[in-house]
Amino acid sequence: MKTGNSYKKLAAISAAALVMTAALTIDNAMAYFTTYTEAEGSHVVSLGATTEIEETVSNKTKHVTVTNVSDENACFVRVKVFSGSYVECTPTGANWTYDEADGYWYYGEIVAPGGKTEVLDVSIELKNDEIKDFNVVVVQECTPVIYDEDGNPTVDWNLVYTEYEGEGA
Repeated sequence: MKTGNSYKKLAAISAAALVMTAALTIDNAMAYFTTYTEAEGSHVVSLGATTEIEETVSNKTKHVTVTNVSDENACFVRVKVFSGSYVECTPTGANWTYDEADGYWYYGEIVAPGGKTEVLDVSIELKNDEIKDFNVVVVQECTPVIYDEDGNPTVDWNLVYTEYEGEGA
């Protein structure tokens, strides 16, 4: 009978070990399945300046203006234009400069609170007249004006949110 009790103890210990192993495995499996998520929409992250884009279209040209809607913070603005392979876009505008390295159009002036950029005209030419549906997407970004130790305004497009020490950070 002593061996019967030993087998029962061994079986109970083995069952407990199996349950604990299964519990650990289930936690890992649940963690694996809960790490995947889908997101939709957008969220604005403000570094002290907030801008809004205005786009109108006439005569195969998209007219783009960016307004600084913040109350206190001046900013620098840049714009990028995206279109399909059957659409050729040619942006032009006073105080706008194209940077071939990153594909952005940079506005050359500081945009004061409540101020606007000058218009960036994006002329649209279809490479195939049979194309009826297409999109020309304009993305705008702003970054706050930073002043160096001499009080001169500078721009840093790589500014990370945690590095900004202005109001609202």
